[in-house]
Amino acid sequence: MHAVARPLATAAALLVPTLAAALAAAEPPALTARYDKGVVLATDDDSFQLRLSLRTQFRFESTRPTEDGAEVESRLYIPRARLQLEGHVHTDNRYKLEASLGDRGGFGFVRDLYAERRLAPGSPVWLRVGQWKRPFNRQELVSDFGSAFNERAITAELVGGGRDVGVAVHNDYERSADGVEWVVGVFNGFAGGSDRPVIETACDADPTTMAIDCATPAPDNFPTDFGPAVVARLGWNTGGIKGYSEVDLEGGPLRLAVGANYKVDLADLSAGDEASVADNLSHAVGADAMIKAHGFDAELGVYAVKARTADARLGAMAQLGQVLGARRAHLGLRVAVAQTAAQREQLEARAALSWFCQGHAAKLVSDAGGLWTNGRDATTMARDEIDLQARVMAQLTF
Repeated sequence: MHAVARPLATAAALLVPTLAAALAAAEPPALTARYDKGVVLATDDDSFQLRLSLRTQFRFESTRPTEDGAEVESRLYIPRARLQLEGHVHTDNRYKLEASLGDRGGFGFVRDLYAERRLAPGSPVWLRVGQWKRPFNRQELVSDFGSAFNERAITAELVGGGRDVGVAVHNDYERSADGVEWVVGVFNGFAGGSDRPVIETACDADPTTMAIDCATPAPDNFPTDFGPAVVARLGWNTGGIKGYSEVDLEGGPLRLAVGANYKVDLADLSAGDEASVADNLSHAVGADAMIKAHGFDAELGVYAVKARTADARLGAMAQLGQVLGARRAHLGLRVAVAQTAAQREQLEARAALSWFCQGHAAKLVSDAGGLWTNGRDATTMARDEIDLQARVMAQLTF
């Protein structure tokens, strides 16, 4: 018996550690939790990661038109409340979901939802499918929670910024790494704002009884027709600049980011109501730059939009700022001009004073200024008087 037991014991001694190691290798990787601009859950080998964050803004806003008899309009509201989930799966597959919890008192809806994959191991090129911001206009690409003012300049509306569903290839342009950044994509449409669902009520009148029947379907953002728009952006960065975050909270020597954008509305490649296919195309071009150095920041942009056979509309913006003290306060100035469809010039001038408790994560932003339009209304011949506006916003993200 001892002769048999001894070899069995020896075999067991050799086999048990091997089996234990195999079982340990078969177990799923452990899950860790930490905080990094949100609650981060990740496997210990970092193959899977999820970052969960909540971003909120609370604002008081007061507007004073200067026309005779005009009254001050003031309100306290929540301009943005967002829940964000982002991370990666099997390392080279990334995803992002950003849901509005009721921007400006409205209903909740999806802002961003996309997935992307690195085209080859170690490759800098990614393929993205889903809904996100069109890569046009630097200030549009700056997060609503990473800006120096309460809202973007009026030029953002001129160029039709906003999100849309599309597919694109890029080299991680949103991270503004040193060197060249680029992205080319095809989206549902040319103008922005198609990510926000619309509630429309349709009414029909019975010609016999004159009874009116109205129906309000559920809100949706489904495109009625696919009019593809091609959007491209090319940029260059140096000095380790954070090119899509305003205010130089990092400090340091000169850093620079420049970019150029182009988009074209292919309008289903048909002439439509115009004389030719070329006349039915809409185009927009733009160039922008961001400069940061030792607490100083400057953001510049010039734009041109040509909608089919209408005259081109031009716009430009300049935004300057300086960090004060121990990177707690920031003073900013902005001027912008954008031509309207009637070829009048809308102008904006504002100053901003911000206080940073924890960078952009916890801050108080106040700005004041005016909006007005030059020239006379073509119909009434009336001149537009300036609208004065003051805003104070508290922001907390975690």
